[in-house]
Amino acid sequence: MKKQVWNLLQQGRGIMQLQPLGCLSSRSKSLCLGCEAGQYYECQSCGYLQPYCKGADDDYFEICDDCWGIAEKMHEAIGMPMEAER
Repeated sequence: MKKQVWNLLQQGRGIMQLQPLGCLSSRSKSLCLGCEAGQYYECQSCGYLQPYCKGADDDYFEICDDCWGIAEKMHEAIGMPMEAER
């Protein structure tokens, strides 16, 4: 239910031409200059609609930064390098 509400809010903000929730520009302009309205994508791992600055602006646009961090820790724990490290 939490994911559905989050995604509905993201879509609503896009329709109203508002910046996506979770945009890193609110924390630091060096992280993001500010995502434009509707600049969000669906993470293929968790299914949440995330602003572009939280993952879509890098080489691994299909998953968000949070899911990438979890996957990286799992790979470190089992001793297998990520595809980017090969």
